[in-house]
Amino acid sequence: MIDSDPVTRLNTALEGRYAIERKLGEGGVATVYLADERRLAPRQQADTS
Repeated sequence: MIDSDPVTRLNTALEGRYAIERKLGEGGVATVYLADERRLAPRQQADTS
């Protein structure tokens, strides 16, 4: 069974490099999430366009 929650799918796809915290917003072609980068600087954006 494939999980339909986008945050869970992103966390799985990013394999621990980033931890998606929450959705920040969405527009015409993209959804933007707040992410914690595990290896370097914290709190990065992840754009799914």
